[in-house]
Amino acid sequence: MQKKSLELLAQVLKIIKSYDFALTLRQIYYQLVAKQIIPSRQNYYHKLSRLCVIGRNEGILPEDSFSDRLREVDKLSSWIDLKEFFYTVKRSYRKDKWENQDCYIEIWTEKDALRSVLTEITYPYDVSLMVARGQLSRTAIYETSERDKDKSDKECFLYYAGDFDPSGLSIYDSIKKGLEGFGIFINYERIALTPEQIKKYQLPSDPGKRTDPNYKGFVEIYGDIVVGLDFLPPDELRNIVKNCIEKNIDYELLAQVQEIEEEEQIRLDKFIKEGM
Repeated sequence: MQKKSLELLAQVLKIIKSYDFALTLRQIYYQLVAKQIIPSRQNYYHKLSRLCVIGRNEGILPEDSFSDRLREVDKLSSWIDLKEFFYTVKRSYRKDKWENQDCYIEIWTEKDALRSVLTEITYPYDVSLMVARGQLSRTAIYETSERDKDKSDKECFLYYAGDFDPSGLSIYDSIKKGLEGFGIFINYERIALTPEQIKKYQLPSDPGKRTDPNYKGFVEIYGDIVVGLDFLPPDELRNIVKNCIEKNIDYELLAQVQEIEEEEQIRLDKFIKEGM
């Protein structure tokens, strides 16, 4: 293997080791581009793909540090026996942490590739994550409005993270307009990607797509630069989301729910043991 290839694999390994979860090939590519190790060009992405295969074949890169979130096995849950099922129920049970809070929060992103990055934060805090995957359908907007109607006794917040490009901003605006069309007026905040974050983290940019219908209006305001959310270091994105969640938590009320959850876990454990 050539010296340059070995040096690039060393950089890939360094990125992999800096995270406590598996990364997609594209996430690794974006971090290499952000660190100016390779240029932002499609042919380099393909070269990286081939090199990472070789790296794993040679034992240089660990197999379990890579993730392919587009191809997942789909199978109904099943258990060996009732005992195994009961213990699955026990591990799965948790209280709604926001039941007695004064507010309700949802985190939104347009990027499915960042799902696992964000669930590292949303799961522990019991916060809903919505992956838009581009422009939302009317059905998705309607279902969101119904969720918010169910939370009419709370102050609702929708925090959005998306690309800094014409489409990314358009998605955010259409979410607001769509929900307002159903009579839902809540607190919105675009938490990423912003011009300030691009400057702070010195993220690489590209020209926008002139074929995008929102291109002209975007360029008039921000100039002809677009930056993908994937270029933002995952840890920084998680910290941004974490701060949005934590500033809305009443920790005294949370402690009450956690205490009830512990008591119910004990009751559930006793029920399972007696049932066996």
